[in-house]
Amino acid sequence: MQLEEIDRLYRKILGPFPERVPLNVETLEEETCDGFTRTLIAWDNEADERVRGYVLRPLNSSEDRPAMMVFHGHGPWELGKKDTAGVVERGGGRVPLGPELAKRGFVVMCGDAICWGDRQNPAGDPDGVMYERVVAMRLMAEGRCMAGQYVWDAMRQCDVLQSLDGVDGERIGAMGISMGSGHSWLSAMVEHRIKALVGVSSFYTYKALYAPPIKHCYMNHLPRVISYGLETYDLFRLIAPRPFLMINGTTEPQDPVEATQELYDKAKTAWEEVGKGDDFQLVFHEAGHGLTPETREQGLDWLVEKLGAE
Repeated sequence: MQLEEIDRLYRKILGPFPERVPLNVETLEEETCDGFTRTLIAWDNEADERVRGYVLRPLNSSEDRPAMMVFHGHGPWELGKKDTAGVVERGGGRVPLGPELAKRGFVVMCGDAICWGDRQNPAGDPDGVMYERVVAMRLMAEGRCMAGQYVWDAMRQCDVLQSLDGVDGERIGAMGISMGSGHSWLSAMVEHRIKALVGVSSFYTYKALYAPPIKHCYMNHLPRVISYGLETYDLFRLIAPRPFLMINGTTEPQDPVEATQELYDKAKTAWEEVGKGDDFQLVFHEAGHGLTPETREQGLDWLVEKLGAE
């Protein structure tokens, strides 16, 4: 299938995006942390929704810096951006990515996915995964899907980053773990302002996703993708030749090793055909659904190198 047709079908799957409205960015609060500042801001995500996010900036930076969007995983509903921005300590050896990237010279955006943090059900009930299901079904009824909402959120975060002083809007990257991984690569397929990305866990083929079923969030389930004859390795061609590092554990059912290797092998030709094979890499580690200390450093080093931070 030609790349133009893959792009057309993927955009059709996502459905129409909302109308772009003025951002109306507002600063709500700011604090100085160890090596960076953390500012809570708000903006109009679309005509009927105003959202909040944290912007982390390195201290003592006098030049425009590359920027990163850090997308959170399918963790506690009340956390969202607070987790990735390091506002809360979750323990268990988890190291929040936002502060780590800010200390390496990036301006970092940490927002909430829909249904998390400030974007939980304002009515309170249903909550959690039941509210996520309601939102996913509503979007389908509107001719959209959850992945389309996530892509739109990333597009608006790019808009915000490019509106901020001290940000080099031509050097924006994305990184996420688990659901945040999918948020990164599903967005990069459409949003070409994402110049480099690191995805951690949650890789699969659609064949592996459904037989036997893998427990994943609604974002992973694209309407009509199978009837269109598309696989994840077809969609990954939309990201090439931008630098993309895949990091995957080998011990959890959510991270099927054979399917992830197949995805990588079949997508890699898109980078190799333009002489950029080294810019698409897959790293396995013998641990669970996330990062090891070694792969965390690999991911951060990758982004520093590809986006020119520090």
